[in-house]
Amino acid sequence: MQATLTSSTNYQPAAYKPHWVREDFVDFVLAKINPLWTVTRTMARVENIEYIEDDMVKVTLSTNHLLNRRFKTFKAGQFIMLTVTIAGVRHQRAYSLVNTPENYAKTGRLVIGVKRQGRVSNYLAKQAKIGDVLEIAPASGEFMLTEEATPALFISAGSGITPIVPMIQQALERSKLPVTLIYYSRDPAFRMELETLAAAYPQFDLNIIVDSAEKPAFFDVETLERICPDAATRETYVCAAPGLMTATRKIWESFGWSDKMRQESFLPIKVDENAEAQLVNFRRSQREFEAKGNLLASAEAAGLTPTYGCRMGVCNACVCTKVSGSVRNQVTGEINDQNNVQIKLCVNAAISEVVIDL
Repeated sequence: MQATLTSSTNYQPAAYKPHWVREDFVDFVLAKINPLWTVTRTMARVENIEYIEDDMVKVTLSTNHLLNRRFKTFKAGQFIMLTVTIAGVRHQRAYSLVNTPENYAKTGRLVIGVKRQGRVSNYLAKQAKIGDVLEIAPASGEFMLTEEATPALFISAGSGITPIVPMIQQALERSKLPVTLIYYSRDPAFRMELETLAAAYPQFDLNIIVDSAEKPAFFDVETLERICPDAATRETYVCAAPGLMTATRKIWESFGWSDKMRQESFLPIKVDENAEAQLVNFRRSQREFEAKGNLLASAEAAGLTPTYGCRMGVCNACVCTKVSGSVRNQVTGEINDQNNVQIKLCVNAAISEVVIDL
């Protein structure tokens, strides 16, 4: 028995509409051929891993390869977000760039300083190998030199020296104005690079203060007046642990110099477990929850998934609008009670009922 196919005279075949292949699928296919090839992401190859002082590792990354030239440049003091996969889980961490933009333009290589602490940093220091391919994001951050050349004072401690090294080099190269560094460390990283700059540039006053657990050194007004008596005329850049950050901020506030200071910290925010919980409303999500500690962690604990990056107040990935309420910045201690202003979820804690436009 033969079947016959009939059709209506009004039948019109559906028009075929081709769809573009998804870019993430293209990335997947390209990665099978060469892990450096990608359409949407920026990949970098580990070129060198060098152990240096202060329990740090200097990692050199190459971005100079075919189909992956989206990383254009950066400014001294900025950082990159680096993503690694550990036990099948992607982890992201911010790292300051230690070389200058001019050096990158010549070599196509990025250099980061990695303190051997934390999951990602320990992975880079102990498990990463030359030839590994890692994902990076474009450089970002606002800890940079002023556009106009000025006399400069840099204050740092420990791994906080990483963004400051290229900033000092750039400041020295662009003018003959005085540059002073006060650097606290028990095992100074990048000492050779700093001493080389001091030998090459007479306007650079290098002060490395080596302390110890038995005899810790502290920054105070006396130290400032002895090393940099004209600090009032300098643009000041500080990158260090919270204790030194707080000490410098208080001194500059007492002298009325706060507008001449820029600060940066890559240390995780310490959460006060005894902080009183506050009611927070994510308006667009129509969710209310009690926040204890920073708003990002509190939102995640409530089952929400706000966008984030460094989780340290450095990048701007978690910036959103605070519609109303008061928050305290856990890095600076500053209280913000203004309405309809932008805040970073990862470093702000609610100290009243708060409404967020998310």
